[in-house]
Amino acid sequence: MLKKSFHSLIAIIAGTFIFLIAGSISFAQRVPTPEEVLGFKVGADYHLASYQQAIQYLKALEQASPRIKLFEMGKTSMGKPMMYAVITSAENMAKLDRLKEISRRLALVTGLTDEEARGLVAEGRAVVHIDGGLHGTEVAPAQHNLQLAYDLISSEDTDTRLIRENTILLLVFANPDGMDMVAEWYHQNLGTPYETSPMPWLYHVYAGHDNNRDSFMLNLVETQNIHGQANREWFPQILCSHHQTGPFPARIFIPPNVEPVNPNYHPMIIRWKNLIGTAIGAAFDRNGQSGAISRARYDLWSPDMVDTVGDLFHTVSICPETQLYHYATPHYYKINDFPEDFRDLTPSVFYPNPWKGGWWRLRDAVEYVLTCSKATLHTAALYREKLLYDRYQMGKDVIARFQKELPFAWIIPKTQWDAPTAAILLNKMIFMGIEVYQAEKNFASSGISYPAGTWIIPMNQPFSLFVKSIFEEQLLPDLTKYPTLWQGLVQPQKFADAYIRPYDIAGWTLPYQMGVTVSAVDTPLEVSLTPVEKAVPPAGKVEGSAGYAYLITPKTNNSFIAVNRILQAGGEVLRARESFSVEGKSYLPGTWIVLAGSISRSFMDALAKELFLTIEGTRGRVPVDTLKINTPRVALYKSWTASVDEGWTRWLFEQFEFPFVNIYDDDVRARELGKRFDVLVIPSMSTDDIVNGHKPGTMPPQYVGGITRAGVRNIKRFVEEGGTLVTLNSGCLFAVDELGLPVRDVLKDLRPAAGRGNVPAEPGPPKFACPKSILRMEFNAKHPVAFGMPE
Repeated sequence: MLKKSFHSLIAIIAGTFIFLIAGSISFAQRVPTPEEVLGFKVGADYHLASYQQAIQYLKALEQASPRIKLFEMGKTSMGKPMMYAVITSAENMAKLDRLKEISRRLALVTGLTDEEARGLVAEGRAVVHIDGGLHGTEVAPAQHNLQLAYDLISSEDTDTRLIRENTILLLVFANPDGMDMVAEWYHQNLGTPYETSPMPWLYHVYAGHDNNRDSFMLNLVETQNIHGQANREWFPQILCSHHQTGPFPARIFIPPNVEPVNPNYHPMIIRWKNLIGTAIGAAFDRNGQSGAISRARYDLWSPDMVDTVGDLFHTVSICPETQLYHYATPHYYKINDFPEDFRDLTPSVFYPNPWKGGWWRLRDAVEYVLTCSKATLHTAALYREKLLYDRYQMGKDVIARFQKELPFAWIIPKTQWDAPTAAILLNKMIFMGIEVYQAEKNFASSGISYPAGTWIIPMNQPFSLFVKSIFEEQLLPDLTKYPTLWQGLVQPQKFADAYIRPYDIAGWTLPYQMGVTVSAVDTPLEVSLTPVEKAVPPAGKVEGSAGYAYLITPKTNNSFIAVNRILQAGGEVLRARESFSVEGKSYLPGTWIVLAGSISRSFMDALAKELFLTIEGTRGRVPVDTLKINTPRVALYKSWTASVDEGWTRWLFEQFEFPFVNIYDDDVRARELGKRFDVLVIPSMSTDDIVNGHKPGTMPPQYVGGITRAGVRNIKRFVEEGGTLVTLNSGCLFAVDELGLPVRDVLKDLRPAAGRGNVPAEPGPPKFACPKSILRMEFNAKHPVAFGMPE
């Protein structure tokens, strides 16, 4: 009987084992490969998956596997659902909300003891955000998302199981609109002479390449979606934002980065970056993938990018840059194609395995991005508990630091030059996870009295290094004077008479850019505070009787929205040329004067309330000269050499409700601009791009040629006949070069400032250097262009 039972038990175990094996095989067979859904392999020559195809494939995976779920984080600028995938083990997926809550509590720190934090760490999983495709023409990262999803779901090797069990991957397509645009453009030109031509429009409808310069301004809905996911929902420990402009001829850039470093990063952020970068580099060499380089080009100074802003929230953020040719077209590189300095393939500390040339295909780039992503996930899995606890520790350190170190808080008075814009600034802070409060009672700080309701940002909160970095002035370190930063050489070197500019911007103080007054608090505040969920400026209202007119201050940006709506409703608007007084009150030059008989009181009441404007009625006439304001017929020039500045200008017009139309090269070449438009706006572009555009043969014929000399003549005639030409930034040189303005570009003959990163300047005489800095300006507030500005 015992023998029979024993054999029965063996049979049951064997049968169960066979069932499990069969189930595993059946499960693996049910997971479709990318090729089965797309019709081609990921990274195949001459094939790009669109965003729609990508989501179709991820939905097929979701139907086949409990290891992936899709979520929508919002809509794109063009209205598409912006989807992301969560990939982890089925066991983790079953308790996803609990694991998300653990990640949130460790990031926010407050209310936890060290012992409680360690308990959460033991239970938690490392959350890793990986995105691709932010820059639409950098195609490999978004394509790699599909292969990465398949590999992580279907593979049963030891490393993949370790990743699934210990991490939660947030897999993001960072620019769905651009992914579709680029795929469509490439495929329609495939097999033609224009196969590798650039797109004649921006791959983000407003920002183009600048969509990675929006990370603390949050102007784009895609940026809001990504940071909402990161700083309001998931609180990842690692963020990996893949890009594809690696320093040639290297195949990929990985951390460590170059100098300078933003002093507001917690030092553990830098250590973790370097650890992850080293792990990635080792993975490349282990796989026989040469060409991984570090300490090249990309610094850690400005926080305006997806990766660098995350560091200020204690999310270890990296931005690998894989080499790109063009789209999915392969290319062969010879050593002679390399820059001369890189033809010597001598290994170095940060480039130990130089790439020697050969074919470079989209699939090669995809494989490099895959290696990078998997190494990042593997590192997160191996160091899961340390990573989670360090996230908690960094927040705890920052809270403790600002309980005893300046600044203790920031005060943002409600009485501002432009109060609605101050509220916009604070709401950006709140969106990013910063705690904002209001004073419950009157108080004083540094001898200044403040009323109840004053906004306050205490610094004893986990993400206050972000506030400090955004609110304080930046002083870019002069790397030529800090030889200890140059530790790649046995003997530190000084670079005399040279200036080394940062990779991106040098200064970004947001209160300066937005015209908001903030004050750092240098003594501990003793005032009761109420949390603010949404900053609301003082309520708008219409005051007094408007027998003659309604007066609107020019100080607030919202006044432009108000005036555009008034004009649209048929109201009559004037502007005061000078300051004036009426009925005992003083008004600035540029004050808007809305004639009372042209618009209803109820319309003005609603406008004041919605836009937080104090509109003052007056019975007395304005005693100064005025300008009659009409809705101008505005044309915004849109070249086929796509301009980021045109996109942002278009965005600005839409935000402030200025009617406008885009015009193109053929519109400018046509005569009679003055009969159609009052104002022509030319964005920041080179004169050559404006006049000559793309050269014939480099693009489909309809996108070449620029405005030509005929267009220049038409613009000149437009101005001579009374039209207004507005040129922005480098577009100003078009007016100087082509329209004979009696001004000159004083920088024209100066040699450009030094190279980037660790490339010193060319020797020579001193030269002008102002790398994307914030400058203090003086305004003549009586000039119409400066109406509403402080002097």
